Amino acid sequence: MKTEDRYQAAENGTSEKPRKRRRRIGIFGGSFNPIHNGHLGIAEEAMKACRLSEVWFIPAGDPYMKSGTEMLPGETRLRLTECAVSDIPAFSVNPIEVLKEGASYTADTLRALSDLHPDCRFFLIVGEDAFRQMPLWKNPEEILKLSELIVASRKSGEDVPDYRTSPIRVSEKRLHRIETDIDISSTKIRRMIHAGESIRGLVPESAEAEILRAYREA
Repeated sequence: MKTEDRYQAAENGTSEKPRKRRRRIGIFGGSFNPIHNGHLGIAEEAMKACRLSEVWFIPAGDPYMKSGTEMLPGETRLRLTECAVSDIPAFSVNPIEVLKEGASYTADTLRALSDLHPDCRFFLIVGEDAFRQMPLWKNPEEILKLSELIVASRKSGEDVPDYRTSPIRVSEKRLHRIETDIDISSTKIRRMIHAGESIRGLVPESAEAEILRAYREA
C-alpha cells in the first residue's frame, strides 16, 4: 500500500491487514512397513532445513506401487506409526489414505488435504528413489502444483536427478534437497524380525514391542 493510500485508509478508519502466514506442513507418505528411525531422521532433517511447523505421516492404505510386498493391513501400520511418533509433538499421523477405499494416490491425497486445510503450505517429503519414479505416478504435474518437494538422499556422493531435464518440470524454488546418513530399510527390518534378530536401535523404542508383535503374528 502506498504512503498516500495509508493516510487515506487511516482517515477512513480502515487499514491494510497483514497477510496471515500459512503453516508450513511436511507431508511424509509411504507404506511404513514398518516405520523406522530412518523415517524419523528424514522428517527431523526436513523440519530443520525447510522450517516446517509440523510433519504429517500418512501411511498408505493400498499402496498400488507395492503390490506383491509383504504388507500388514493399513490399520495396523497406522497404529504402529502412531506409536512411533507419539513422543514427538511436531509429528502426527493422518489416516486419510487408510480410511479411503481403493488404491492410494499422492495427487488425490494432496488435493483433499488442500481443500481441508487452505491455511497450510505443503511440502511433500520423498526419498531419492521415489523422486526418480515420479514421472510414473498418477498426475505428477498436479502434485508439483499442490506441494513443494523435499528430496531426501543418502550421503553417498550420488547426485540427485535434475528435474529440469526430465519430462516433468519443477522450479528450483519449489525443490529442496536434504541429506541423511541413516541407512535403514523396512525390508531389512522385516527380514531381521523373521530371523529372530534384534531390531533395537533401528525402530523407535516407543513402537518396538508393537512392531515385533505385529510382524511375528502376521
